[in-house]
Amino acid sequence: MGNSRITRPAALAAPVAAAAILALVSTPAQAADDLRLDVQSAVSIPAAPDSGDATAYQLSLNSRGTLTGSSPRDIVLTFDATGLAGIATFAPDTAWDAKCTTAGQVYTCTYRQYPTPQHPDFNSQFHPVLKALKGAPQGTAGHLKISQGWVDGQPNSVDVAVYAGGPKLELDAALDRDPANVGKPGSTVKQSLKVTNNGTLESGQLVVSAELGPGLSFKQKFANCSYGTPVDSSPPASRRSAAICTINTSVKPGQTVTIDPFEATVDADALYPDIEFDVLPRADVGLEYLRGAHRFTPASGSGPRLTAGGLPEDPAAKPGPPNLDRAHNRAIVQYRVDSHADLSSWAVWAPTDGGKKGTLKVTAHSNGPASVDYLRSGNTIAEFLVTLPSGVTVAGKLPDGCFVRDQHPNVVACNLPMWLASGEDKSFDLPLAVSDPAAGPTAAIALTTEQGGWENKVEPLPYDPDNTNNSITLALGSTATTAEPSPPSTGGGQSTPPAGGGSTGSASASASADGATPATSGSASSSAGTGGGLASTGSEGTDTMLWLGAGAIVVGGGVLALTARRRRAGTHQ
Repeated sequence: MGNSRITRPAALAAPVAAAAILALVSTPAQAADDLRLDVQSAVSIPAAPDSGDATAYQLSLNSRGTLTGSSPRDIVLTFDATGLAGIATFAPDTAWDAKCTTAGQVYTCTYRQYPTPQHPDFNSQFHPVLKALKGAPQGTAGHLKISQGWVDGQPNSVDVAVYAGGPKLELDAALDRDPANVGKPGSTVKQSLKVTNNGTLESGQLVVSAELGPGLSFKQKFANCSYGTPVDSSPPASRRSAAICTINTSVKPGQTVTIDPFEATVDADALYPDIEFDVLPRADVGLEYLRGAHRFTPASGSGPRLTAGGLPEDPAAKPGPPNLDRAHNRAIVQYRVDSHADLSSWAVWAPTDGGKKGTLKVTAHSNGPASVDYLRSGNTIAEFLVTLPSGVTVAGKLPDGCFVRDQHPNVVACNLPMWLASGEDKSFDLPLAVSDPAAGPTAAIALTTEQGGWENKVEPLPYDPDNTNNSITLALGSTATTAEPSPPSTGGGQSTPPAGGGSTGSASASASADGATPATSGSASSSAGTGGGLASTGSEGTDTMLWLGAGAIVVGGGVLALTARRRRAGTHQ
């Protein structure tokens, strides 16, 4: 048994990745000192066929804790497989750094945890192997007792029930399709589910969970469903809602049932909403992450019930063994709403030292009406490209999310988050040095797609019907200046100043298609920006402009067609 994989939660870059890991974690044992053992309280493993060996099953086990100081410590894991007699065999993880001993059906493994001062919290993942015995009775659980503790500490234990064979509830593969259009905000989503038991045992019960992403709200509530509110009170997590429903109908092997439709209302700021569904034979195994993310209120017991297509329920129904396979019992159903989000760019130059230094604040503001989220993919919803003219350089630490690529040293790129709500803004403060403020050097700022950011070119944002207010230019001289976008030219909505300040005047300059640098005002009370031009091809200076209104990139007098990469809206979820 060994440290087969160690991750440092503090170092995880994407919240989505962290959620995916935690979704596998189940019932925690009590902490031994500062250790925590996470493993499902019950598992179903494939039954042995009439001929040949049973398929091996890897148990997912996480050892989490904190190791401070500079000295390594040994963790001891003990597996007592005595209770698996007649059900399954057990073999410990055989990672390279394990020291294991065996006494009968008891396996004791020691592995060394090395400290990492920058990230004292650790998560070590182990995968011991279970294999069903021939003739093992289905529906009867064996038991694996697991203990964990520091070598010099007091261990704590957890019991895992192990079933040979079980139900295998799976959702219809047709749910994995292109996002469906659900009309305008205020409309109703009706989503039914087709479920088949492809396992070897009846399900006992049918448990359905539904987690609504931002932009959807439950329209009706069922008597046999518990409803949850998010533990995290900050958006976008606070915009989610969830339900766990228990239907007292047992699904037999080979049987297919259709669950009554869930109904959800499309909120005013919805754009790419989704619902994540799970179907399981019991509510206490497989929904640990959902329960950890929400506070659930018990089912009301009154009113209409969610049913499996009206099939009768048995009040005496009891949950069966856990699902055999988690590969097809979960689906994310995505939708598209007839709406859009208008993003606009704003900028403020605050000079110091006579203009030799200063801070360029660039802001992306959402004029709505929709909120934009790429929560499922974890991608940035947009990226700023800030092209610096000759003589202007970065003069300090860039804020989180901003960087300069080696191939374009005069371009600062800044990633917006995965979520930007209607009416909100995201700002980045860029520390700059200016060699000759009197020359009136001009920076070019624009929003582009993530792909456009990598390719250092401006692309239209797919959810924004009018991108003319996505780009501006701003003088970086000795006087403070502010740049505002020009109003959208077509139905993209009116640009409004971001919270905490906006333009102090109307645009006083515009870009020209021949690439000339627009005139800028040296007054702090007038804007030096425009919704027209932006340098974004990687050439230094402001002689390379993007004329968004014309839909082309102007490069030294030559014109290249501006193309947008087509993306399925659902891929950003």
